[in-house]
Amino acid sequence: MSRIKFILFWLGAFCITTLSFGQQETKPAKCTNPGGGILTGGFFDISPRVGCLDFQTNSGTAIVSNAKDLVGGTNFTNLGYIFNFKDGDDITKFPPTLETSRTFTQPGTYWIVQGMNINSTAYITCNAFELIQTEVPDVDISSCGTNEITLTFKKSAVNDKHSGYRILWGDGTEANFSGLAPTSFPFTRTHTYSGTPSGQPLIVGRYAKGCNSSPFPFNFNTNNKPKISELEGLTGGTSNKITMVEGSDGKPYIIEQKQKNGTWTDTGIKLTRNTGETFKTTTLTGFNPTVEYCFRLKTLDGCNNPILSNEVCTIIPKANVTSPKEVKIDWNSPDPAVVKYTIPYSESPTGDNPNNGQPVNPTATTYIFDALDCKKKYNFQINAYIGTAPDQVIIKSPTIIVDPKSSAKLPPKTIGTVSVINTNTIKFSVYEAGNKANNYIFYRSEGGASNFVEVKQSTENFYDDRSVEPSKQQYCYKVEYQDECGNTSEPSPSFCSIFLTSARPNTLNWTPFVIPTPDTFPVDYYIETIDESGIITTVDATANTTLGVKTQIELLLDSPGNNGTATFRIRGVQKAKIDVGGGSIIDFPFEAYSNEYTFITPAQLYIPTAFSPNSDGINDAFIAQGRYIVQFNLEVYDRWGNVIFESRKLDDGWNGTTSDGVSPAPAGNYGFKIFGLDPAGQKFEKVGSVTLIR
Repeated sequence: MSRIKFILFWLGAFCITTLSFGQQETKPAKCTNPGGGILTGGFFDISPRVGCLDFQTNSGTAIVSNAKDLVGGTNFTNLGYIFNFKDGDDITKFPPTLETSRTFTQPGTYWIVQGMNINSTAYITCNAFELIQTEVPDVDISSCGTNEITLTFKKSAVNDKHSGYRILWGDGTEANFSGLAPTSFPFTRTHTYSGTPSGQPLIVGRYAKGCNSSPFPFNFNTNNKPKISELEGLTGGTSNKITMVEGSDGKPYIIEQKQKNGTWTDTGIKLTRNTGETFKTTTLTGFNPTVEYCFRLKTLDGCNNPILSNEVCTIIPKANVTSPKEVKIDWNSPDPAVVKYTIPYSESPTGDNPNNGQPVNPTATTYIFDALDCKKKYNFQINAYIGTAPDQVIIKSPTIIVDPKSSAKLPPKTIGTVSVINTNTIKFSVYEAGNKANNYIFYRSEGGASNFVEVKQSTENFYDDRSVEPSKQQYCYKVEYQDECGNTSEPSPSFCSIFLTSARPNTLNWTPFVIPTPDTFPVDYYIETIDESGIITTVDATANTTLGVKTQIELLLDSPGNNGTATFRIRGVQKAKIDVGGGSIIDFPFEAYSNEYTFITPAQLYIPTAFSPNSDGINDAFIAQGRYIVQFNLEVYDRWGNVIFESRKLDDGWNGTTSDGVSPAPAGNYGFKIFGLDPAGQKFEKVGSVTLIR
């Protein structure tokens, strides 16, 4: 059929189509290559994309809407649809409809064709509507008299279609899981009841495209099972005491144990709670105190299936004395369901001054105690609580002894500054977050070397080193400290002075400012100038340790009263994270100063070659001009080498007279010698001749 004929046919075919019961999952070939002069293009929506056949509905309706042309507009005519299009159907002969919805009752995939005319050309596009037939899960249920129920989701064609399940256990709780694939089956889910379910337990199968199956009901009758209510580590963790409650009177329960993540084994020991007893205890021995163990109680029901108690696992505490006042206690989490920990302690070995300790966040497995007396020893224990009373389970660790007089080295100091105070003093200061140590031992090396030698012991956390020459070399320091019980710390990292030099003209170079703690930020360097009056000015900032300062030098040299010197120093600033108490951490800026470095400009002289003392106000005297001169001498000689004029002032010149200072000297050439000292103390000298004009 030609393109024009198809357009005319489409315009005339508005009859309602009848329901077609066949479907196909794959996209019909004509949707991609319609032929007959028809092109593919345009857009439309189907709502919903998926329908569900379940216990509540036996049909699904697809609604088409939002038809668009090739560019997302509405520049089209003769819009129509073909519902349930399949391979083998002829687009040009299959009558379209003006309907915008269609109801289907059979599961499957239905392809819907949209047709329209755009600029006298026929276009089609296809979308799919899927109707899913839901099916209840295929499940085996096993209880056999325990208060646990096991659901086994079998490997079957029905379950392969499910992507997840919702299980309503009937006791107010539920389980949801998704993301299943056919390879996930078979699998089991187990639930423990505390009593008879108050509602009907149900299972609902879920499909990836949003459908749910009819609820599948199941029944379960509960019985009590044994429970371990307390586990306590004894004799340093080599023994464990187990307390059993609940279970059946007179029934023996086997104690099983395993290493954490290991395999359960029978201990050969049984617990039997007699009639009238609320609990029963026993103690097991022969354990490695560094290994985590778990315990449970086991018996068999009438179907020879195991009835198991709750599992309880040991707590292994470890103590690290970090200061004479502080101990850090770490432990393993015995169970993810722990609701709180308490840390009871007392003095050892007397048990004096017992304290139940403060509750600790259940997600934490660290406790810091900061009120030790280093003259005493302490007993500490970790208590974990699972659940709430009266069904609470308590796990107690073995007692550990904490001795503040630890032989281990105290941690080193890692925050400090080395700052140049003046030409012969450096201050090394150590930052203290809390109380100062009892004694500090300071060490020094010279020139950045590693040969540290002890230079001072002090009760203060700083050292003013007055036996240094900061402008000649770098000095580095280390510190150790001692607590009130005589424990000594590890040596600190090196803290070094900022050594300022110049490797080439008009350039400053300096060693970096470093705070060795890991919680620091990049260093900012501030270049400061110091004028003749001692006024300090910041002239630049950089993150580098090299900087050209030619412009700053010239500005200083041009300032009034300058003697030819330009003096600089470096101020280094580095932020570090510090604890200021109360759990507050701030970024605190620490700073240090370098030695001063001075650029010295040599003496500059400007000497005339002739002068005419005729009182006309122009070149009436032989006067040398210059700057950056500390000491000045001028001598003028006659033709026989006799000194006829001397001056010690730069602005005091020769007026052309003889040695008597009155008689005019004859015209001619006269020798001179100028000499003196520049700001650096360097000698300068200039010898030449000047012409006296009459």
